[in-house]
Amino acid sequence: MDIAFRPHHFLCALCYKGNGYSPAFVANFDMIMKVLRATNGDQVSINIVKETDSICEPCPNRAGSRCQTEDKIRVLDHAHAAALNWKPETRISWGEAKTRIAEQLTLDKFHVICSTCSWKKYGICEGVLKAFLPPLQS
Repeated sequence: MDIAFRPHHFLCALCYKGNGYSPAFVANFDMIMKVLRATNGDQVSINIVKETDSICEPCPNRAGSRCQTEDKIRVLDHAHAAALNWKPETRISWGEAKTRIAEQLTLDKFHVICSTCSWKKYGICEGVLKAFLPPLQS
């Protein structure tokens, strides 16, 4: 499976709990996470892209290679790329991505880079990150 992520989708994947915009979106995200959570999931290579990606494929907000809320999504992508040093059109393994998140993200940074995310208010990501991040970074 060839996987591509926009910069902000690395945290979305790490924190994913089975919620989404539509049944097709959830089924697709479930399939991606099954691959990433498999025994060899940390070796899976992910291409970092600037526009819609593997997670976006069945999203009802998708409009071709862009999102209907592209301006908002670009703000998220830019913030995540800067905070976690994601470079567009490069590849990184899922294991390397998780290591980078653990080493470079703090809860304070999370609150800044995800401040405009409509999912943040549910507290799912914060809960996952509190358990995932090293205690000194929380």
